[in-house]
Amino acid sequence: MGGNLFKLGRMPKAKYLEIETEISTYLSQKIGADNFRIPRYYDDKADFGDLDVLVNISAVADWERIKTQILNDLNIQQHKSVGNVFSTVYKNLQVDYFTKEEAYFLATYNFLSFNDVGNIIGRIFRRFNLKYGEKGLHYVFRRTSEESYSKDILITNDFKKIFAFLGLDYSVWETGFASKKELFDWVIASKYFSTKPYLDENKAINKRKKRPTMQAFIAYLKENDIIREPKFLEKDHYLEMIADYFPETNLFEQIRIEKEREKYINTIKQKYNGRIIMELFPEIKGRNLGKFMNLFQAQFDHYEKYFYSASAEEIIAQLKTFHSNYKND
Repeated sequence: MGGNLFKLGRMPKAKYLEIETEISTYLSQKIGADNFRIPRYYDDKADFGDLDVLVNISAVADWERIKTQILNDLNIQQHKSVGNVFSTVYKNLQVDYFTKEEAYFLATYNFLSFNDVGNIIGRIFRRFNLKYGEKGLHYVFRRTSEESYSKDILITNDFKKIFAFLGLDYSVWETGFASKKELFDWVIASKYFSTKPYLDENKAINKRKKRPTMQAFIAYLKENDIIREPKFLEKDHYLEMIADYFPETNLFEQIRIEKEREKYINTIKQKYNGRIIMELFPEIKGRNLGKFMNLFQAQFDHYEKYFYSASAEEIIAQLKTFHSNYKND
């Protein structure tokens, strides 16, 4: 996304549509029409910086071989691969191929459609301790005893239900939007939409706010004097509402399992952790501490199970025995 890798500038819509048709026709023959998607855009979009193509990697055999064929068949001279993104230049337009597993293929397609609207919707969901993104809608579980730990619990990939939860009309989404204005009006129709994250001048401007569509959205709010600041309670207050709306998720049961896991880990940490090891062996610290712990744990088929059942004294004895043969690099 973004289309600035090869510094090609933007392309008028008429020329872009010709290339989109050519790429779509080619890929339909090469990998099958059901195995790729081009994210949607509003009708009056005037120009394009790139063409994004999502590829269902689960359904496409030997993607590396197909990438080579794309280079040869389309006479590609400029290209670059980084992670799951294969960027090419075709007829002076950057064409980016993103591979996604089947489980996230349609979810990513919906999230990336209509520019940054996915990020705007995602910000609304954060009010409920939910995360909306390329993998669908998740509840974010955080441990009370470990601030750095979080676990995303899948709520749903059903986009009709995702939008309905916010009071957004899915049929409008399916039909598409004629303009940015229609798109923006659709989003702010949600009773949960708040302008505060966008109009609060005291907040540091992050990268997302610098994106063209996000800047246009902020400008639209300001130009039309749109102020929405619905009252929200603490995030935990909405947990039952989420569980009731998505009963198939069994959210409370999944949270219970996570909390039991937290208790289990805390029991282990009382007897075995990095601080204990550094007190026993002061010369082991920094990156070498992680190496020491990984090698020590590798001795056991199920080290967590052993640490949970063993006494602190037994674990310390094991540590001392292991340390006597350990080389501190």
